[in-house]
Amino acid sequence: MADFWEAIRSFLARLFGGSDTKRRLKSLEAMEVKFTAAKRDNTDSLEALKDEIRVLESRARKKKQELEEARGDSRRIVVGEVERIFRELDRLRGRENILAANLDRIGTALAKVGEAKAALRAGVSEEQFDEIALGLRNLFSALRESDRAARDLERERYEAPAANEVKTEERMAELAEDEKTPADLSPEIERRLRQLEAEDA
Repeated sequence: MADFWEAIRSFLARLFGGSDTKRRLKSLEAMEVKFTAAKRDNTDSLEALKDEIRVLESRARKKKQELEEARGDSRRIVVGEVERIFRELDRLRGRENILAANLDRIGTALAKVGEAKAALRAGVSEEQFDEIALGLRNLFSALRESDRAARDLERERYEAPAANEVKTEERMAELAEDEKTPADLSPEIERRLRQLEAEDA
């Protein structure tokens, strides 16, 4: 166990510039700059996400109006469009959760950096400083993982399935029965559209 702590102490010494207080303070200030930049980036990403959500909600409202006027296959297409919009809104929640968690971690990390700086200035023992520094390192690793997850989510793109052969005669028969089999929204999608309309009122 002593070897483990010695390895940790050696790692932290490299990370924070040995046991020299000035060098450690300088390293902490550099880390503070990185965390502050990360906070700004995550806040900007969250604002961009809100804009994306507003655009999708507006599109859903317009599609509801279009749905009220649509008939036949065009109605079925519009229903599919509305459902895709709401699925996209649901997918954005994953990114929102990552960004919110990042902002929480960054806030904690900035507080820990402040603690470490205050502790160094107050002449804290080597072991106490190592404990604070190890906590910072863990927060930094968690942020890196969250950033990687957010990038992975942003890279995901929809790929349409291969086109099926169209059976013209069957489709023409479906058009003739247009009024008998209208396409409708699921109750959940209807509820969400009513909720959007209520927010507009």
